[in-house]
Amino acid sequence: MDNHPTLTPRRVQTREKLMDAAVSLFAEKGVLGASVEEICERAELTRGAFYSNFASKDELCLAVMNRQAERDLAAAARTVAGLVDDMTAPTSLDELIERAVGVFLATQPRDPEDLVVSMELRLYGVRNPKLREPLLALTDEVAAELGGIMAQALTRERARMTVPMSQAIDLLHAVYVHSGITALLNGLEPDDESRRRQLTVLLRSLVTVD
Repeated sequence: MDNHPTLTPRRVQTREKLMDAAVSLFAEKGVLGASVEEICERAELTRGAFYSNFASKDELCLAVMNRQAERDLAAAARTVAGLVDDMTAPTSLDELIERAVGVFLATQPRDPEDLVVSMELRLYGVRNPKLREPLLALTDEVAAELGGIMAQALTRERARMTVPMSQAIDLLHAVYVHSGITALLNGLEPDDESRRRQLTVLLRSLVTVD
């Protein structure tokens, strides 16, 4: 994940506006349906501003994914830090699982638009061979970092997964995305409480205390 430490504040603001515009359009029309011209129009910027920041729409897509990954992992780290601060008494298995679910949820797209865009970007990667390798590398990096954060939370309570952490995260992600997309297909807002219950049941089957 690239934080672009040398960018000026003005350029950072321009990049953010372009990424925000892209997310909005990707949710409405899909990645393939959103042109560079439309992204510039939505951002109220010129094509020159676009190409001075991104070499192509593919590069913009990767920047959008990197930005979300950085936000998600930062949220997970804050969640773990808060849980550690609150640990003033022995934790039951149910409390531990609830905390682990909270860490996972902190890294997931909560807004329906973000969920749709996340799926759109993955589908775009499937259709675009040039994007597959960097997309897979980013996905692996995020999964590894999230796995480390969750393992830290479990280890503090002398617990562990009964399957490899990467597999556990894949299962949690599959349940989360499926429930969210199913809700949207039914014209409903994704129900966070319902998803939390589903994830809790799944995680309870995957965690053991030593």
